[in-house]
Amino acid sequence: MRWAGIVAAAAGLGGCAAAAGGEFDEPQDADPQSGTVAAPATCATLRCGDPDAPNVLFPGNPACRGAGCERGLASGVLYIPPRNGAPWGDTYALGTASPNTLSGYSSGRIALLRRLALIGDGAHAVLLDPSWPDGPRDFAGRGPERGEDIVKAWLVADPDRTFLLIYSTRSTGWSDYAALQDTAIGGRVKVCAVDEPHLLVPTVPDVHDALVDPDGWDNGACRWGW
Repeated sequence: MRWAGIVAAAAGLGGCAAAAGGEFDEPQDADPQSGTVAAPATCATLRCGDPDAPNVLFPGNPACRGAGCERGLASGVLYIPPRNGAPWGDTYALGTASPNTLSGYSSGRIALLRRLALIGDGAHAVLLDPSWPDGPRDFAGRGPERGEDIVKAWLVADPDRTFLLIYSTRSTGWSDYAALQDTAIGGRVKVCAVDEPHLLVPTVPDVHDALVDPDGWDNGACRWGW
């Protein structure tokens, strides 16, 4: 019965599993040699929201019939660049130059980490189900680094910044980020669990609010560090 409900929800998103081989839990990664754009995509064919919005979400691989399962979250206050599956290159620089919240979903975590490392702006950062255990990786062109270390350095640079991790209990790649709660900046790290499989995390109730007001969002399974 529960699986039937999940399938129905996916159908409502236009076949969310279509580009993932039917696997709702399939982890997503991206090849740094893939270039800046994986396939022709513009905001005329994808829902992007307002390019000047104060909040930016870097998207994951093009599931949901190539449109991206997270595209339904785009709005006047949340911009999703048309770069599905292409988080390398200049994707990190897209969106407003004065962001409030910067987020990355799935493989979009790479663009988020590059933004935090290479520009270092934003008041809040949100990692929406990373789904892949990166380990040491050259995110910023300065040698292997761990994603959680980039997040930690970004938090240390400004005592008013906060970090929100929303992860699926069925997914991977989140535990090292959650461990930031046990570090010196742990009091500014919030971790929230959801039950949905990876491709359906963008359908979590009110998750749009988490991407524009991460400190205020709470699904009942959130806790701050310390």
